[in-house]
Amino acid sequence: MKLLFSRSAVALGLSLCLVAASQAQDLRISMYADITGLDPHDTSDTLSYSVQSGIFERLFQFDSQMKLIPCLATSYTGNADATEFTITLRKDVTFQDGTPFNAEAVKVNLDRLADQTKGLKRNSLFKMIKSVTVLSPTEVKIDLNQSFGAFINTLAHPSAVMHSPASLKQYPDEAQLRVHPVGTGPFKFEEWQQGKDVKLVKYNHYWQKGWPKVDSVTFYPSPEDSTRVASLKSGQSDAIYPLPSDLVSAVRDDSKLAIQRDPSIYLYYLALNTQHTPLKDIRVRQALNYAINRNIWLKVGFAGMGLPASSVMAPRVQFFSSQHTPNYTYNPAKAKELLKEAGYAKGLELNLWTTNRTDYVRSAQFFKQQLAQVGIKVTVTPMDSGSRNEKLWGVKDPKDAAFDMYYGGWSPSTGDADWALRPLFATESWVPKAYNVSYYSNPAVDKDIMAGLATADNSKRAAAYADAQKLIWKDAPMVFLGVPDNLVGKVKNLSGVYMLADGSLVFDQAEFK
Repeated sequence: MKLLFSRSAVALGLSLCLVAASQAQDLRISMYADITGLDPHDTSDTLSYSVQSGIFERLFQFDSQMKLIPCLATSYTGNADATEFTITLRKDVTFQDGTPFNAEAVKVNLDRLADQTKGLKRNSLFKMIKSVTVLSPTEVKIDLNQSFGAFINTLAHPSAVMHSPASLKQYPDEAQLRVHPVGTGPFKFEEWQQGKDVKLVKYNHYWQKGWPKVDSVTFYPSPEDSTRVASLKSGQSDAIYPLPSDLVSAVRDDSKLAIQRDPSIYLYYLALNTQHTPLKDIRVRQALNYAINRNIWLKVGFAGMGLPASSVMAPRVQFFSSQHTPNYTYNPAKAKELLKEAGYAKGLELNLWTTNRTDYVRSAQFFKQQLAQVGIKVTVTPMDSGSRNEKLWGVKDPKDAAFDMYYGGWSPSTGDADWALRPLFATESWVPKAYNVSYYSNPAVDKDIMAGLATADNSKRAAAYADAQKLIWKDAPMVFLGVPDNLVGKVKNLSGVYMLADGSLVFDQAEFK
């Protein structure tokens, strides 16, 4: 297998500077929370990855259409069983401390990511790496301990960044490294006042000539939705991330402002605890899928902007396969019929857990109303994220999982079907090992998921993942809801600031026009 990127493709994919330079300015972005740290190797939240992306770069990344494009790599080759990959690196790139980017730097970083004794949040994502060998200053060979067809996409995950080796050596303690980030990106880290702001400044020797166009970027955490919108309308911010869907009209009606709307790969769902009676019964789970009007849910939760679910992952994920059987359109009569067949003609009672965000609670109340129409009485339990995490993801024994339904979502940041399916639906991924909070298990699905990793042949991977989606859709371990659009509010003369499909913010090509 071989993937080569032409010079023109690189220019298009990375938008190398061919436009006239404009006057640089300072960019101010209001975001919904503070970051958790500045080491992507030890990060698990999308917001922190967004800020880190201005400092660090990966070997591969995604464009606005979720297409894999080169960044610090220029090409790669892989063997047929996806156990060996050789990567060619970009020349004439330096880290922000002057250290050269080369194959040795790649080895140091991949070795760190692969070292399961480090205890970093993203070590497990790279446990398939067996060894990294430097072939030349611009070429590395990576051997895996198992077939892993999604490996190149995994190298495009936002955690797979390149730290300066000098920085890693100077700050071996994670507590220090997370506040001393040094990468190859367009912006250098200046300061982080926790709870107040994060400031990045222009890196003058960035390898993409002419970029960045702004002198600095400052991020201000503001958890209250209306406060973020007010800061944009008053001119205190140039962009807000994200724009709450219920406040779209406040931005749309302001002549000085604009909305950046892009498709996402964030699938929302109601996870169903298949260990609980009556949710062990496939007929009950399918009934729940028929009982929810997905189009109205999109209006309630996301101002109608998005797509109802048509598979177990979003359309822009690689190897997506649309599903039609069963046809889970809104059909309360069908839901009642299935419940009757399952022995619940007189109805049943279920609990629903959700975070206490206003929009989540609003959607949960909508689900309660919808399910009541088919005889299901729902008790909604909102909780803060800390309590949710402990009660949902901290469970060691499935018998102790107290929820019936959980309202949440998943965005596979590798852009590949493997990371859309394996963490949520593989038997090996039951909580607490990963995120299969439905405790779903189907040996045929497990076989398909592993078959998708066992080859680098995309046609074989597509067939395996298509079968997995078909089986999961029918088994219905979730109510598959939909894929809302990503929204950023901004001033009209600002371009190059938008959300990638995985929900992360892109701002490296920000420009005031």
